[in-house]
Amino acid sequence: MNQYFVLLIISVFLFFSTCSKVQKNEKSLTVVNIEANVNNMKIVNLSQFTDDIQYIPLESNKNFPFTGISQIDISGKYILISNMQNCLLFDSCGRLISKIGSNGRGPGEYLYVTNIGLSFNKDSNIYLSSLWDVFEYKINGEFKNKYTKTLFINDDIYLKNWRLIDDSLFFGHVPNGSGQVEYKAIIIDKLGSIMNKYKNYILFKRDHVIAGGFENYAHIYLFKKTVFYKELFNDTLFSLSSKYELLPEYFFHLGSLKMPLPERAQSPFGEILWRYISVFDVFQTEEYLFLNCLFGYRFPAKRLTPSTKFPGVNPSWYNTTYILGIYNKKNRELIFCKPSDTDNPLYTSGIYNDIDCGPRFFPILMVNDSTMVMTVRADDLKAHVASNDFKNNNPKYPEKKKKLEQLADSISMFDNPVIMMVTFKNKRD
Repeated sequence: MNQYFVLLIISVFLFFSTCSKVQKNEKSLTVVNIEANVNNMKIVNLSQFTDDIQYIPLESNKNFPFTGISQIDISGKYILISNMQNCLLFDSCGRLISKIGSNGRGPGEYLYVTNIGLSFNKDSNIYLSSLWDVFEYKINGEFKNKYTKTLFINDDIYLKNWRLIDDSLFFGHVPNGSGQVEYKAIIIDKLGSIMNKYKNYILFKRDHVIAGGFENYAHIYLFKKTVFYKELFNDTLFSLSSKYELLPEYFFHLGSLKMPLPERAQSPFGEILWRYISVFDVFQTEEYLFLNCLFGYRFPAKRLTPSTKFPGVNPSWYNTTYILGIYNKKNRELIFCKPSDTDNPLYTSGIYNDIDCGPRFFPILMVNDSTMVMTVRADDLKAHVASNDFKNNNPKYPEKKKKLEQLADSISMFDNPVIMMVTFKNKRD
């Protein structure tokens, strides 16, 4: 009887232990209810989070002018940018250090740039990809190596969106162009050998394979030395453990606002995407998640006059259709930064800049656990400082407004973009 009693006690213990683990796992996945808060829009002031803003004008060079930036990476004391044609490295003050590679078909030359990354451990290296090839350079721009077709595993598995991990591995998103691709993400080495692969559970049938566009997109970033991964059409934000396991962290509940699989299966589906709400990017600090959400036709603000910026294209009434959501991790409140009706693209969407009346802040990159950046075209910054949006508003720090005005006067509309860097305060400290 004693043996049966002991076995019973062990069984009960294992049962409750298992239940406890299940409950713990369920509690660890935080639900962010977008559907319930989609109309919860407020003017959010930047001074609520910080008073630390830096503007870094990137040094211009007439031999390779940049008006806009398509890729950017910032690590330590370096800023790396690309406009798909050229790749430039700057120091933290915006001084040009070197041009990385060049267009062409010779050694160290690429056709165009699809992704970039900085690596700092034993060696300081720069990586960029051109379609399926990966190029490796030294900080001074000297070419080191080319890894041919590293990012192309087979007809179904390839990478366009990747991030360096452990300085020698690439964690990347696998596009589901056919709807039947087996994996959603993989880790590969420089030679293209698969080190880890992650099952894709969102399958559907598509008549024609999509070889680009939104299926390529995923947001991969670093927070607290941990890689986070959010693919566009998955409602879950994952973290990558030290054992290279993908662990669910946050679930974004879209409900009826989410694109149904039958509509995603249509090709092309770019216009269909505008009918729904999608979470493109997730940034975070110790206290907040910042969500870059495409609102499409639900975007509540319009231009005052239609834009005719692109000849041959119908005039647009929108500067953007993206809205920044802010989720408070402590009280679990989600609000969206209310957009404004304006012709000024730097005053349309994002966190209202009451510090110096500069551009509304809408992050595009995390530099570290508390600092994020956005890029500002030189001509847009000059136009903003000349606008009534800037002139008719009183900032919290008038001296900072004056300093921004002087910066705008010192650059030309054809200069390289300006980096706007914001460091958030941690109220828990």
